[in-house]
Amino acid sequence: MPSGAAVVTIPDFPLPAGWSSSSTVVRFVVPVGYPGPAPDCFWASSGLRLQNGSMPQASQDPNPIPELGDVGLWFSWHVTDPAASWHPNRDTLTTYVGIIAERFRRPQ
Repeated sequence: MPSGAAVVTIPDFPLPAGWSSSSTVVRFVVPVGYPGPAPDCFWASSGLRLQNGSMPQASQDPNPIPELGDVGLWFSWHVTDPAASWHPNRDTLTTYVGIIAERFRRPQ
């Protein structure tokens, strides 16, 4: 991206029961300075909803993906648990994908 950040795209992210689809595209920004700063927030396919048709908690659709000119269902989802806080010597992009997967395991 022009800023020096990067976007990771996972084209067929499997979703557990409780969602309107069995999979979605997931995107997240890898910030400038990574691995010091953790990725923050993520986007799924625009139109993804809970199985009952409602919007997921802490989300907005459509929401622009910075610097891409594309939109998606934005999840304001952060690494906030002090016991699981981001540590650049331990955590990786795979760690962040696990955080995203955990969010999807709790449809709300």
